[in-house]
Amino acid sequence: MGVTIKDVAKRAKVAPSTVSRVIADHPKITQETKERVRRIMDELGYHPNLLARNLVRQSSQTIGIVTKETTKHSLYDPFFPAALKGMGNLLHEKDYSIQLTTGETKEEIYQEVVKMVQGKNVDGIIVLYSRDDDPVLTYLLDCDFPFVMLGKPTVHVNEIMYVDNDNVKAAREITEHLLSIGHRQIAYIGGDLKFEVHKDREQGYREALQMAGVQETLIFRESITKESGEKIVEQLLKMKHRPTAVVTTDELMCLSILSALYAKGLRVPEDIAITTFTDSLISELASPPLTTVNINPFQLGYEAAKSLVELLQDPDMMKRNILVPTSIVTRESCKKITENEAVI
Repeated sequence: MGVTIKDVAKRAKVAPSTVSRVIADHPKITQETKERVRRIMDELGYHPNLLARNLVRQSSQTIGIVTKETTKHSLYDPFFPAALKGMGNLLHEKDYSIQLTTGETKEEIYQEVVKMVQGKNVDGIIVLYSRDDDPVLTYLLDCDFPFVMLGKPTVHVNEIMYVDNDNVKAAREITEHLLSIGHRQIAYIGGDLKFEVHKDREQGYREALQMAGVQETLIFRESITKESGEKIVEQLLKMKHRPTAVVTTDELMCLSILSALYAKGLRVPEDIAITTFTDSLISELASPPLTTVNINPFQLGYEAAKSLVELLQDPDMMKRNILVPTSIVTRESCKKITENEAVI
């Protein structure tokens, strides 16, 4: 006969109901009791019947993850696997599984979310982006379904749990870093302003130049392709006074720009400095290694998952937002320039 909850309770000198609450990670059970009961469960080789427990609780013990694009495309972005690892670490601790959207279009992704909710396939959802006029967000709010966002929402800010960086501050600081080493003509390469992250980072870039008394801004908003990198570099080379530095907000776009610069015979940082965001292994292994804003994607994912589990345990809790700090990692893609070099 297998080990039962009663066997665990007897050895741990607690009630069987306490063992059940430990399995469910109930917040009113002390950490000391949880650790003692879990240790005895391991010693006795007790494995809870999660399927039966979830049926009783009407829980799927699964969290839905909604990407802004297809999962295949998202996996190319170094941010996504790092954030997913953070979510996975927390959710594994809490015995939750993950279900990813796999649609090829925004409409397909939206329909998958509807199926997740109506089919009770997931207990809650983490949305990995914040976009204007997003039907997924509207649907989740209308259904009053538990969810957390990675990114500051564009509407109902006080009613939505979210985890984010201070992207205005982060972009301002990386631009100020370039200004501090002599650059005055600094280009900015961002993305579609329907996404909140791109609005905020562009704002930070503008603020830094304004505070430094630099009137001229040079902004590009492009999707991430090899062709878009080539197009931007072509435009830079046609300028009478081309920028001495570039702020990119995405590692893949940064690599696209690097490739196009080298194809034209330009050297980094000797001819032009370049920076980016995220700080994955890609930035460290690039040639040259890239100066970046480390946005701590693992921690963003971990905090988003932690917030959602807490919301599931206490649906009436006060909605809050968490800001994960950022830092600048200086590497060889930038160098200090003289006043004479500041204008080419």
